[in-house]
Amino acid sequence: MILEALSLIARALLAIPAALLPWRHWSRLAALPIEHLSLVSGITTAAIGFLVGTRGFLEYAWRAADATVNATLEVAANQLRGGVSKGEWITSTTMQHFSVLSIFAFILFTPLGWLATYLVVTGLWRAIAGWAEDPFGDPILTGVDAALSGSWRGARQSRQRRARERLEGAEVPDRLYTGEWAKLPGVDFVVVASRRKPEWTKGTFVITSDRWYTLGEPYDFRLPGGVRTVYPLTAQRTNEVLRKGVPYELPPLEPR
Repeated sequence: MILEALSLIARALLAIPAALLPWRHWSRLAALPIEHLSLVSGITTAAIGFLVGTRGFLEYAWRAADATVNATLEVAANQLRGGVSKGEWITSTTMQHFSVLSIFAFILFTPLGWLATYLVVTGLWRAIAGWAEDPFGDPILTGVDAALSGSWRGARQSRQRRARERLEGAEVPDRLYTGEWAKLPGVDFVVVASRRKPEWTKGTFVITSDRWYTLGEPYDFRLPGGVRTVYPLTAQRTNEVLRKGVPYELPPLEPR
């Protein structure tokens, strides 16, 4: 019982910072109750931001007040010596106003103020989202992850495409053969393409000027010129509901 309780506490403590991770990674940490504690994670983040901001502001305000006092004493000393000018009175007043508005200066013009504001705002935002059962991770981490994963995914797809094109060889026009040539009973024609057609998936309607065809399961076939993708086409003989269609004109039928 004690070990189970300690394990539960440990997983809960780990889940709170883990909820900062992008949402798509949460499934990899299924042992942690991240979604259940996303509200707590948001509140914790906001509380940390508030504490950091409070301490930072007090230090900032102390420095601003110290500068204001020193400036005021300097103006007072000049006044006693009879050397106070109108500009000095204005400068002193301006610095006092700055001291009053130092909270806004801290939030808008200091890195620590930016950090504290970000933690408080995003923490409260994530807490509300967790309460509404629509949780998400830290916005900046999520954005960076999306950018990196998108770049990585694009690079991987590019490598796969180049590798595939090396197998396919030179790009040549599509060729049309009978289903008998491809040894596919019940298939009217097959389109043999030197490049894959991303939208041509099984069940897609191939719409020509003469009639409609239903696309079967595409498969690869090696020819002397390289790997080709074979698309089986079966003429529609009954009316069917259009699910997904692609326009296409069949090339001339090749001799056997």
